[in-house]
Amino acid sequence: MKKLFLIPAMALLVVLGMSFTSLGSETEVQLEAVANDYVLDNGNWRAVPEQNCTGGTQTCQVQFGANGPIYDLYDEMNQSTKKNQSDGTIIVL
Repeated sequence: MKKLFLIPAMALLVVLGMSFTSLGSETEVQLEAVANDYVLDNGNWRAVPEQNCTGGTQTCQVQFGANGPIYDLYDEMNQSTKKNQSDGTIIVL
């Protein structure tokens, strides 16, 4: 008699355990890598789209709008990672 009770109870536990499993592809969100550069705006870091600075001796700079403020461009949120370019052109965003 006890065996007849244990078989349905075990089946119920297996079904209950399987109900919490999933393949993961249904709910996982694939994050895209977004390349950003940064400017230091009044002591706060601000992300901007990745800019193609050619490397060189002059600091790469960006400007927000035609008459906006000009900022130095950083590769990371670290003041020692300024991006350089060969000419002194300012990139307008």
